[in-house]
Amino acid sequence: MTAQPHEPGHGRTPEEIRASLRNDRSPRAIRAALPVEDLDAFDRQYREALRKAGDDLDLAPLHECVESWWRHAVLKADRVEYARMIDRAEEIQRRADLGEPTGGVLWDEAFEARLRSRAQKGQ
Repeated sequence: MTAQPHEPGHGRTPEEIRASLRNDRSPRAIRAALPVEDLDAFDRQYREALRKAGDDLDLAPLHECVESWWRHAVLKADRVEYARMIDRAEEIQRRADLGEPTGGVLWDEAFEARLRSRAQKGQ
């Protein structure tokens, strides 16, 4: 199964799109799974990564580009859930900018808790 574009009315569910991307992480499958509004950016970034990989004789930029766009395609497979996620992130950022509690855990506290847990397990 390969990914197909998911324009409105295309008929593929987010689960079908994500399943196709689990089975095929090729640039072609990723591009086919992206919303139409992301195609130009994908094409531009993919071609730039190809050029850089060729110039530097290093495939890392290409792998990073493909991985990044694969995650993007998986996230955007469900447009409604993606929009909700963005709204939640913007609200959390707004609250953080105002100095309001965001409901998250401070990095230092999370790191300390992780260290304590590892120490207790003898790691």
